[in-house]
Amino acid sequence: MSAVLKPLEVRVVQAGTTESNSENIRSALARGLPELAPAVCSHDGTFVIVASGPSLPSFVQDIRAEQAKGRPICAINGAYDFLVENGITPNFFLTVDPRPMPQNVTKPQQETVYLLASRVNPEVFDRLKDHKIMLWHSWSREPECDAWKGKFGIGGGTTSGLRAVNVGYVLGFRKFVMYGMDSCLAPDRDTKRFTGEVVGPGLVIDVRVGDRTFYCNGALAQQANEFQLLYQGMPDATIDAKGDGLIAAIIAERRRLGKHA
Repeated sequence: MSAVLKPLEVRVVQAGTTESNSENIRSALARGLPELAPAVCSHDGTFVIVASGPSLPSFVQDIRAEQAKGRPICAINGAYDFLVENGITPNFFLTVDPRPMPQNVTKPQQETVYLLASRVNPEVFDRLKDHKIMLWHSWSREPECDAWKGKFGIGGGTTSGLRAVNVGYVLGFRKFVMYGMDSCLAPDRDTKRFTGEVVGPGLVIDVRVGDRTFYCNGALAQQANEFQLLYQGMPDATIDAKGDGLIAAIIAERRRLGKHA
């Protein structure tokens, strides 16, 4: 004789109620405790982003002091070699630029973690194949994103510097300090990078912040606009831009108007 066993039905009742659990969540948040966040290196919660604006050479000692405090340094594009040449090994290098960029990272260091967006040119990956690379995906509305469909994408502005803020945020950082993130031309209204590279013939745009005027090419002006959107989307983040550039002026003006702490 054979017996037919009926499937066992198991019912699980969630502990607590929606109302009580929600109250528990609100109570926990009110305690101001640090929240679980991913980290790829030890840090004090501050992410230091170093870009290639004209002001960068003025801050070598400040950047060295930031690293001495245990704060990770993330070099953007051409800023990497500059830091290495000045005795500072960046903890990270980050780029979203799809061009080969043979002028960048000519002195790769083994200690650096290279945060390369998947859209970066294969030549850059090949150049750094013997080093530590962490891949991430740069989200946008462009059809290219279909190539990494199903993966997690990190949004942000159109420049590597702005994406670095988003990447740092995803990694758990909530305090950001920027060096060389000027987003404007030097006072000569022509020089756009610390290397002396000039903007060349083309449109120079006047950008006013409060009672001050800055001069930009189209890409720098666009970055400044996108920075404001990014700034609004991270109400729990503190961003400090060193120097006297356009990004620093935007932050100062927004704080003056009480739009961000």
